Amino acid sequence: MNKDLFYKYDFYALEQKYPERKLAELLGGISSLNDSIMPFISNVADLLYKSIKAGENAEVKDVDAPNVDKELEKILEDNPLYTSYKAHSEKSLSEFVFNKFLSRIFKKDGHYNETHVIQNYIHSWLENKLALNIAQDSRFSSLVVLKSLLDKTEMLHGFYADLIENLPIDWVLNKKEEWVNINVSPDKLLDAVRTYDKEFFNGYENSISKLPKENLWGFAQEATRHSDYIMLNHEFSFISSVLIRKDISLWIEFWDNLKLPIIQDCVFISSLNFSPKEYLQLASKLTDEKTVVKSNLKVLLLIVAHNYFEASNKLTERFSIYEDSERKNERNEQFFEKGIEKQIEWIETKKKNYENIIQSLKKALSNSEIEDWIFSYRPRINSRQYKPNDIYNSEIKLLTETYKKKSVEFLSLDLQSFNLQKFNFYVEVIRHKEDKNILSTLLEAITNYISSDKFFWDRTYTEPYWSALKSLGFIISQQDNPIQTAKELINKFKTIHQGWNPSKIDFSPLVKESFICSGVALLFENESGFKGRNEKESFFKGLTNHILTQDRFSHIDSSEYYQMPLHLLFLVANQIFSEHKEFFEQELIENYDNLYSLLNILSNDKFPLLDQSKEQLQKRLDKEFLFLKRQYSNRNQKDKVHELERMLETLKL
Repeated sequence: MNKDLFYKYDFYALEQKYPERKLAELLGGISSLNDSIMPFISNVADLLYKSIKAGENAEVKDVDAPNVDKELEKILEDNPLYTSYKAHSEKSLSEFVFNKFLSRIFKKDGHYNETHVIQNYIHSWLENKLALNIAQDSRFSSLVVLKSLLDKTEMLHGFYADLIENLPIDWVLNKKEEWVNINVSPDKLLDAVRTYDKEFFNGYENSISKLPKENLWGFAQEATRHSDYIMLNHEFSFISSVLIRKDISLWIEFWDNLKLPIIQDCVFISSLNFSPKEYLQLASKLTDEKTVVKSNLKVLLLIVAHNYFEASNKLTERFSIYEDSERKNERNEQFFEKGIEKQIEWIETKKKNYENIIQSLKKALSNSEIEDWIFSYRPRINSRQYKPNDIYNSEIKLLTETYKKKSVEFLSLDLQSFNLQKFNFYVEVIRHKEDKNILSTLLEAITNYISSDKFFWDRTYTEPYWSALKSLGFIISQQDNPIQTAKELINKFKTIHQGWNPSKIDFSPLVKESFICSGVALLFENESGFKGRNEKESFFKGLTNHILTQDRFSHIDSSEYYQMPLHLLFLVANQIFSEHKEFFEQELIENYDNLYSLLNILSNDKFPLLDQSKEQLQKRLDKEFLFLKRQYSNRNQKDKVHELERMLETLKL
């Protein structure tokens, strides 16, 4: 059994493929049976070649099907699929199988009308034998003949894979120009079902020529956008699949000749089973001094890196199904245990793979260029498919941790490619270093990024936002004067709500102010940020009053924005600065105007209110609760009514 089978097929495909391959191997190991069918296989190959040369369809009647019923019965008498066939059909299995096989080749009669699975399994064996026979027949050695052969045998999917695996390398090397040169326009390279016309590619070439190349990863992303909507046609997919297995240098030459990044990117999903090992070989070969390409080498490497990440994540997700033991049953128990072994093997292998990929990239790309790729991945949260999201997030973590281990030098911080993922990474790298210049540079970089149009926060504590908030608090704590730095940041991002020049109604400044205040709130996690308890107390009270004042004097209801830093201060008062819990609760109850947001902060199972705070809150509820509830009911906001009731129940007043 091919050990790579688990890397090629998912669990559901293996439910068919694994027993199919087992039966094919069983039949292939019976020499007398194979001797009996070889004349038939040779006749089929002859007929295929003649029909290719004549440019016409062959007559099935020209091939005599062998009768191997007795051999099959002897070999398969205990096989349940064979038993099922015999119970439901009086027709000779040999006749049934061979006639259908001929029909699939010469009449292109698809196999979806088959009534017995045993036929599929035996056909898998026959397709393998036909592929091996043709791979030894020099009449098929030219690419022109092979292309015609693919058309003739398009219904034989197993044959296609076996032919690619067994094609002699000499057939390629003897006429390598035929294999690597591209002599058609881009639109002729693609599958007819999923393609763009010549006009599209003219426009595409014009547009990518205008794309800025200062940030190569940004260029690669734009140049390959929507590549998942295109696919190489059968001919060029076959060429790619053969070359990547036979000679990676020739594959690179072929790939380079595709010219356009959008097509160079689609090659990976168009080729048959592009394996992780081949990605590693490709990255290594591309950075070999002897390798010369006409395309931008750095862009090619980034395309490889991106496709490897996607392939690695997909493979990890595919293997994760073996963690669910309830899926194991009599039908799949043959391969389920092997699947578990392969999953363990893959988890260990992928760690080394990222090390090798990064090592290859570092030969041609700067650390900054590599980081642009690595830190473009953001954790996923907004989906009900939690397990795939967890796998994706763990893939990001493995990539960043591997890079951290392999890259010790600190890199320049430029706003052009800076983001929260990169900020979090840098903070982890320098957390135990005492370099004030780096810390100041990093604070300036994150401040500039938050000020820019590129900044986005969904106002949740999910990644990368939570780590960025904690990192911001840490970086502030490491400055020469943390309190002064924090105050300067607060003033820099302060939204002007009243006066002669109030801020226009634009929620972006509010989001940025909320983010900064939230990060400053987490300054309290770091003792190094304060000279003593008096300074800590004064700053805590000042920050609380500042946020409440900002909320009260906003000319629209901005409570949902100021709720985030106030919630963090609530956690600080309960977990870090408990002696000021009473102060914070009473200030919040008295001065936070939006009752719904107030209850959202205070209704926490883990941190119940103090008794005096409960009394104070009850007085406010007596005045405002029924009015607010009626207001939500009149607006048909039933979800908020239910949430109000839930929060009250949690508070246990």
